[in-house]
Amino acid sequence: MTSLLATSCCVGPAIFIVTGTSVGFLSQLSFLEPVTPYMLVIAFLMLGYSFWKLYLKKPDCDCDQDVRTRKIARTIFWVGFTSLLIATSFQKVVIWIFG
Repeated sequence: MTSLLATSCCVGPAIFIVTGTSVGFLSQLSFLEPVTPYMLVIAFLMLGYSFWKLYLKKPDCDCDQDVRTRKIARTIFWVGFTSLLIATSFQKVVIWIFG
């Protein structure tokens, strides 16, 4: 449920991109704008918990499969973290560039 709330601002545009629909309809999603700060806080909290679980918590076992799984999970974590940072700062960067 939390992941659905955190990604609800991004699912709509992704559906339009996949189906090739015009971008003019994206302005209809502006009703989600008031809850954007709350979704960002939730997303950063979830990533913080993931960071704690992946890097700070002692692993349950040191078997080879656990090491491999942890390496894949860390890669996915950093891809997600980078994506969230880009999505968070994209609007400010565009305004800064085009003034």
